[in-house]
Order: sequence, then C-alpha cells, then structure tokens
Amino acid sequence: MNIKYYEFLNFLFDRDQHKGEWRYNEYRQEPELTGEDITFFVKHMLDNYDSDLSQYSDRQLALGFEYIFNNSFSDWCFYLRDGPSSVEKRVETILSLRGLFDKCLNVRCQQKLGHLSEKGNELNNFCYMLWDVTPLTYCEDSADKNEIYAAVIKVMEHTLYLSNKSCVESGLHGLGHMELYTNNAPKIIRKFLNSNPNINAQLKKYAKDAECGCVL
Repeated sequence: MNIKYYEFLNFLFDRDQHKGEWRYNEYRQEPELTGEDITFFVKHMLDNYDSDLSQYSDRQLALGFEYIFNNSFSDWCFYLRDGPSSVEKRVETILSLRGLFDKCLNVRCQQKLGHLSEKGNELNNFCYMLWDVTPLTYCEDSADKNEIYAAVIKVMEHTLYLSNKSCVESGLHGLGHMELYTNNAPKIIRKFLNSNPNINAQLKKYAKDAECGCVL
C-alpha cells in the first residue's frame, strides 16, 4: 500500500486516547484523499483487520470507525454511498463490513444490549448505533439505491448469526430501520426468529419489534 493509506490509518486511529475527543478539534487536518481513495482504503482496512487494525484499543477503533461512518464527523461515508467510485466497488467496500463484525465486533464487544441501555465498551456503542447514524441506510435519492440497500441488508443479515448478542442486536436494529424501504427486512427477521426458537427473550422481543419497524 502507498503512503496515503498509512496517513489515512494514522489520522483515524493513531491517537493518544488519554487526550480525549480529537474529532471536534478545529485544527485537525484530514489527509488529502479522493473519494476513490477513501472507498478503496476503507475496504482494504476492513479486509486486513488483523494486520492493520487489531493493535488499536477499543476506544481508538470506535472513534475512527465513527469518523468514517457517521456523517456528524465527516462526509467520508457519502463516498461509499454515492461515488465517484463505481457502484461495484462501493458494494464491495460495504460488504467488507461483514469481516469487521466477524473479527472485531463479535470478539471485542461486551455481551450487552444497547436498546436496554446496558453499558458495554466503546465499540458496543459503535456496533449498536452504526445503522442509525450512517447515510448508507438512506439512499432514496440515489440511482444506485437498490444495490446499496442490498449490500447493507446482506451485512445486517450476516450479523444475526454471530455469537455476540450485541452484533445480533445491531443487525436487528438496522433491519428495523430498513423496513421502511424494503420488503426483504421483515422476511429476514422472520427467518431468523424461525431458525432460533430458543433465542434470548430480550432479543426475541426486540426482533419482533424490528420486524414491524418499531425500533429506536
């Protein structure tokens, strides 16, 4: 990878976590990256968690991930949704989130449920709120909305079958919001419920709420 990729990683994660919140610092300088750079770098980062990200703390990772995916902090996620990269490349990047859930969030998040205000670590908050704050779940004005929605839903469905209930909750949370835009979301939740009759009672109730779009 070129030097710009490592500048991208350092900007997002190589922070002294004891100095507090860095994302609101008016003097921070983003690296000079194109939309194509960001789309490619995010995919490479997610595909190479073990070598490129695993050394960072929960807090360092959470703040960096939120910077990418929450447009309250940056516009970077709009490049993943709207381009200028081809829709095929953007879909590949979104689907790489499955690896982040597998290798990072499923392992590092505490077994806590955000909708019950159970306190976990900083990655728990990112995991629970991801689909609430990312523009990837609203593509109604996009020519590529069908492709983006399909990719996002594949990631959400993937998380339903992980071992950490925080990841399961994340998928249900996202699918609950997607109920507004696609008929597939309730079907995926119903399939999940039918294949998991002995699921945790709190998650079962949340899944039933998500099935009809009644999630916060």
